[in-house]
Amino acid sequence: MGENMQLEDILIEEGSSIRDAVERLEKVRCKVIYVISKGKLAASISDGDVRRYALHEGNVNLPVKHIANYNPTFLIRYEKEKIEDIFGAKEVYSIPIVNYNHEVVEIIFRNGRRIRRKQSLSCPVVMMAGGKGTRLYPYTQILPKALIPIGEIPISERIINSFMDFGCENFYLIINHKKNMIRAYFDNAQKGCNLIYIEEDKPLGTGGGLYLLDGQIDQDFFLVNCDIIVDADYSEIYSYHQKENNFITIVAAKYHHIVPYGVVSCDEKQEYLGSHEKPELNYLINTGMYVVNEELIKLMPHNEEIAFPALIDLAKENGKKIGVYIVEESAYMDMGQLEELEKMKKSLNV
Repeated sequence: MGENMQLEDILIEEGSSIRDAVERLEKVRCKVIYVISKGKLAASISDGDVRRYALHEGNVNLPVKHIANYNPTFLIRYEKEKIEDIFGAKEVYSIPIVNYNHEVVEIIFRNGRRIRRKQSLSCPVVMMAGGKGTRLYPYTQILPKALIPIGEIPISERIINSFMDFGCENFYLIINHKKNMIRAYFDNAQKGCNLIYIEEDKPLGTGGGLYLLDGQIDQDFFLVNCDIIVDADYSEIYSYHQKENNFITIVAAKYHHIVPYGVVSCDEKQEYLGSHEKPELNYLINTGMYVVNEELIKLMPHNEEIAFPALIDLAKENGKKIGVYIVEESAYMDMGQLEELEKMKKSLNV
């Protein structure tokens, strides 16, 4: 196994050929590589898989799916305490670690070596941290929403740390409610980043405070609410935004809902048309994370309370392209309500 091997060297696209897989295994000199489909972990291919296929004189120009194991051993990154148990119980050479969007973020080898994806994202991040968080009473009667702890770390600090993992250094916190508490906390925390406070004189909604950044940001930026975590590859989201030439990219999560009742249909005369027992519904929900072109700041009204979805509509009316980046339902964690707060703690294993 080469000392300079990168995580990307051990990953191969599902559309690649078996010949490509053989060459990759020889190049990296490790026993297993992993198959990626649409950016997500799909399967594994071992040198044993290749040998068994070769014994039957298989066609090496076929796609790797003909030899891949589509039930690979893996761990969610918040379950890494289980690594030694898996190595002890299974004859596996390595274990891929994935996020909740099922993207490989790290590979851990039996000999203890670890390889992580190199991150070089350097765009600004704007966090809306001025709301009162009324849905989180009584917590927010004492603390601002941005400082509600998830385990021992406030939600806003967890969000900042997640972006720092991808290389982001410049963060703008738009603050209002209990702003002095937010300032006091971060002024005493070991941040390791450049944190700029943007103070609202009055509540401006989930979008209005962006006008205060006029002249301070000169590139596309992430905009995120202070009460959500999206466990996905931010560099991939940003790259998608730029590749598609979007003015705004909405990060949306899959949402699957089963109605626990029989649903009845009728016409305008209330005559029965039929029923559907426990229908399953699929939606895309707005996570509260966006990638935004800095020109929106000049396009939007100044010093007016406005929700960010209204700014999306304004951009659309002005002929701007609005795109959607879709993540898995499990990748989206919302702290906005008390029951969701407990779910977030459980998901993050804190």
